[in-house]
Amino acid sequence: MRNLRKLTAAVLVVVLVLTSMTTVFAADSANVANADKAATLKDLGLYSGQDANDPKVGLENALTTQDSLIFLAKLFGYNEAANKLSADQVAEALAKFDDAASISDYAKNVVAYSTANGILSGSANKDELFVGAKDTVTAARFATFMLRQMGYTVPDFRESVAKLAETKGSKIDATITGDLTRDAAVGIMYGALTAEKASGKTVIADIVGDNNDLKAKAEKLGLIAHSGTSGGGSEELRVVSVNTLNNKQLEIKFNLPLDKSSAQEEAYYTVKDKGIDEKILTDYSCKLSDDMKTVVVTLDSTVDDCLTNSSTAKVMISKDIMAANGKKLNADKEFEIQVQDGILPTVKEITATGEKNIKITFSEPVYEGNNTTTLSNNLFAVKSGTYSYYVQKAELNLDEINLELGTKLIEGPVTVTVNDAGLQGNAIQDYAGYKVFKGEHTFNYVKDNSVSVVSVKTAIGNKVVLSFSKPVKGSNIKLYHSVKNNEDYKSEATSADYANEITFTFNNLLQNGSLYLYLVNSGIEGEKIVDAYGIKVPDQVLTCTVEDDTAAPVVRHYIMNNNESIKIEFDEELDREVAQNPDSYSVKRLSDNEEVPFSVVMDDSMKSVELKYNYKLDDNTEYQLLIKNYMDIFGNANVSDYEHAFTTGDNTYPIVLDSQQSDESCYAVAEKGRIFIIYSEPMNESQMLDKSNYQVSIDGGDTYNDLGNYDTIIKVSESKVQIYVKNFECNNDSIAPFVKIAPIMDLAGKRLYGSVDSHIVEGIGPENVYIEEAQLVVKNKIKFVFNKKMGSTSENDIEFSTYANATTSSSIRVLSCESTAVNSDGKTEMVLILNQDLSPDGRDEAGNEIFISTINDPSSESESGTRLEPNRPIPLNVMTPPETAKRYYDIDESTGAVPKVVAGGNIKFKCEVAFLRTKKAS
Repeated sequence: MRNLRKLTAAVLVVVLVLTSMTTVFAADSANVANADKAATLKDLGLYSGQDANDPKVGLENALTTQDSLIFLAKLFGYNEAANKLSADQVAEALAKFDDAASISDYAKNVVAYSTANGILSGSANKDELFVGAKDTVTAARFATFMLRQMGYTVPDFRESVAKLAETKGSKIDATITGDLTRDAAVGIMYGALTAEKASGKTVIADIVGDNNDLKAKAEKLGLIAHSGTSGGGSEELRVVSVNTLNNKQLEIKFNLPLDKSSAQEEAYYTVKDKGIDEKILTDYSCKLSDDMKTVVVTLDSTVDDCLTNSSTAKVMISKDIMAANGKKLNADKEFEIQVQDGILPTVKEITATGEKNIKITFSEPVYEGNNTTTLSNNLFAVKSGTYSYYVQKAELNLDEINLELGTKLIEGPVTVTVNDAGLQGNAIQDYAGYKVFKGEHTFNYVKDNSVSVVSVKTAIGNKVVLSFSKPVKGSNIKLYHSVKNNEDYKSEATSADYANEITFTFNNLLQNGSLYLYLVNSGIEGEKIVDAYGIKVPDQVLTCTVEDDTAAPVVRHYIMNNNESIKIEFDEELDREVAQNPDSYSVKRLSDNEEVPFSVVMDDSMKSVELKYNYKLDDNTEYQLLIKNYMDIFGNANVSDYEHAFTTGDNTYPIVLDSQQSDESCYAVAEKGRIFIIYSEPMNESQMLDKSNYQVSIDGGDTYNDLGNYDTIIKVSESKVQIYVKNFECNNDSIAPFVKIAPIMDLAGKRLYGSVDSHIVEGIGPENVYIEEAQLVVKNKIKFVFNKKMGSTSENDIEFSTYANATTSSSIRVLSCESTAVNSDGKTEMVLILNQDLSPDGRDEAGNEIFISTINDPSSESESGTRLEPNRPIPLNVMTPPETAKRYYDIDESTGAVPKVVAGGNIKFKCEVAFLRTKKAS
């Protein structure tokens, strides 16, 4: 829902008295304070100004919104990319602004680029959206543009200057306010050069990149430190940069080599398209590059999964990701990145992988425009001279397409055409929609007659992994250890698809030390090990050294799944029986040592287990995981418990408590024009109290109205507001208003219901105000506990009767109110003094059972002004100590009273009865 601020336009008529001076509109040059900084920025190639030769010219002039965006485009290096946008792309990006026509031609590309990449969002007035291109930009708006470009979120633009000034390394004055001159903007830009971006790099370091000349200038100016020796092993892990390679892949660079298992754990990364829609990552999404510092994240859950072009995506990286030296990030990191792919995909390489197989490698991931890996065969043509091959299969694998032909390739030049059927329809294209040009690509095919070389990659425990120099496949492949053809020492495997590795698992552990292995093909010709060229791998003898494993498993890392589960990863396969036993673990909340129930799920790899909680853990709460028993498949077990304390984050999006059945829910006091909105957690205060984020309907949701000048919003607590609507104030308490709420955020930046859509609270009824219980604390005193903090109370609202239907009044009366107070739960308590004592079992002096309720028209009110619920029974809880009372149980007045123990309250006691035997008269 758009913010619906009402803007009042004031028209000022300015009479300019012209003089003969040539500088009629020139401001006093004394107002220019950053001419030297403008010159420095120009020398760095980050500023041009109004005069190409003199950067000081025009600094005294006001800076417009459109020119401020050009300033930043040049500073952050996307001016060239913006100017490459096509006219259609510019028009599409600006179409949402009602004043798009007012944008100067020279600025349209930059404004469009800024809009598409989330730097500029515009200003709303009712249902219209404006750029205000030629309005003077304010310091707050300019700082907001900068923070967004630096990768930060800006929940409240009014705090943007302070936030920019507080950024590590920033040299910006936090007191800058109001409209900006070009000179003031130059000062802000220069002060931000040393500020740290969300990625951890400074603005200037990111600009410099690999440009040694620019780096030398920046070092000379003291903007970056001179190159020197690194901190070695003491250097902390940090994220250097996060970028999109294309609409399908992200590249995350770290400053240190990473632990491979940790780097490739998909749970450590969160990717949100357009900053909202979370993408699903798989076990194969994250790959660590050869430099061990770069992780490429591929959106591979489905073929057509990708990021939206010309948008801003959000990437979160967990603080638990680990470097090879054991260092971790100091906190969870969040980045906003621009998704802008304007580069056409091309064919990089074509090679033969078999006598009927061709692999086409592209410059980036491609697809056919649909959600399948099996492609249309007619998109490809393969020829040897004038001979055309039949393409019987085309399979997609990200940036590779593998063709299978109907006949064997002829040695010599082979020509492959991509998009042979043309560029219409579902041609081969990248994920920005750019199609691969139809073109011929020729390579020289020579049959590879070499035999695949077999080697032992690993031999540990009961597993042997064989490696092949060329991809092979085969069925019923046998591998014997120690003695050939001995069935006790045999393992069988099948590789249905061509692969470079085949794993063999034996029934028993292999003997440590040197070992002979015997690779034996199937006796059936079609099942023998063969590469894609038809070259068979012969039976052979191999030797290996079986590694000795006497160490217990090691916990590598933990993965938190919001507050729903914790995944524990070990460095080797676990004994299934021990790993799946819930008694091997415990999870408890540290504040009260309450145990958390869970179930155990073991991963197919047998290297990890996931403890799935029976209910979600509390946010921002400390817990302890205890692993009491863990053992590998070789019987190596732990000798001591493994403890891990962790604190849950804010993993739950906020909601509105609008269930009318709950005491803690939204409510309205219609006759006083008050509506109370209650959120599930503390919210961003500026958004929660912004009138433009609410609309109210009193006609059942047919029409919604903005809050007017006489309407107010008051903060009741961190998670509760009171809305006063003057037009709603009436004596009709039957009206149940509707309230439409914008997707405001909590303190962690999570939107209401995790959505960008507005939320409607329907039919808000009155507050539930009642007396929870009556406590007989002394014989003639009853404490009444309300369910709320009350604004006023009256002892006259209570009545006593001797029947549950209150038809017969009791002789009990209230003499006075002894006290009212608010207890530790925030509820009001009222102590009333009665005109007589009650018995321990809650009876009056006449022995009648007492019933208590509120009267038909009570006057007590809660703080919000809601009346106490009428005619509601109030349970009596006797809190007085037990005593012995005497009652007559026979009609013979000559006998004494028979003692009877009457207990009040929740009392446990033991009663012994002794019977006196009388002597029978003779």
